[in-house]
Amino acid sequence: MKKILMVATGGTLACRDMGKGLTPCLTGEQLVEFIPEIKEICNVFIENPFSIDSTDITTEHRRKIAILIWQNYNKYDGFVISHGTDTLSYTSALLYHMLKNIKKPVILTGAQLPIGIKNSDAQKNIIDSFKVACSNFSGVAAVLHGKIIKGNHVFKAHTTKINPFQSINLPYLGEVNKNGEVSINITNLVNKEPKLVDIVSSNFIVFQIIPDLKEDILDFLSKYDKIILRGYGSGGIPIQLEKVIQNLILNGKKVYITTQCTEGNVDISKYEVGMRFKNIGAISLGQRSIEDAVAAIQCGEL
Repeated sequence: MKKILMVATGGTLACRDMGKGLTPCLTGEQLVEFIPEIKEICNVFIENPFSIDSTDITTEHRRKIAILIWQNYNKYDGFVISHGTDTLSYTSALLYHMLKNIKKPVILTGAQLPIGIKNSDAQKNIIDSFKVACSNFSGVAAVLHGKIIKGNHVFKAHTTKINPFQSINLPYLGEVNKNGEVSINITNLVNKEPKLVDIVSSNFIVFQIIPDLKEDILDFLSKYDKIILRGYGSGGIPIQLEKVIQNLILNGKKVYITTQCTEGNVDISKYEVGMRFKNIGAISLGQRSIEDAVAAIQCGEL
């Protein structure tokens, strides 16, 4: 049987009510005790690098996960990361960019309800993740509610629905059907050697455009080397910010434009409200999600 390393990091699926609201407290070993059938799927090994709510996970935590996987890359056939759902998309996107060209499955999963609770989705999500980790899939992905989502296209669209995740601007990579069978629709065809991107920057800001912003936001935005502006529709930015953005670019800052819409393409050549910013050097993020763009910037790809 294949050897799979489970990296337990906390999140809702590992929570219990400790008198101050749901708090992650179960270890990976305790999670596996709820699902004895995992032992029939693979040989499970466990690491517990930290146990926290995903709200509190920082870039350094995510970097720690990536390094842990890289250091154990030759020891195991695949990896399953149990994680809180609220920021799972940020972790999966950063791991996707840090673990370049990885040829083994790195699967993130989480749950909307703690494991062992009535109607919890934790058990199924974990079992499905181990099955995908034992399949011929390769690369970073999230496995949630039977769907396999590419790591840099994961999006949580609802706060409380039992199935809140979507694949943004890309079809699902595959699924785990009701019979527990894994089917892969899109395979990883990268032939380059795997490598770890270990240098991760945090000198950036994501800023949402709202009506009637004033030019004095320049003082705030100029503190960062790279700025992602969430514009309207296809990437429209109000005319009163033209001088602000021009000054940022003239001072060596990189300005990227994306959309506040959940899906679709950003095309700043389509309308004048985008073209005027393209003409002064702003860069369209195309179909990248916010999480994907942030991770690409952190890893020096943008």
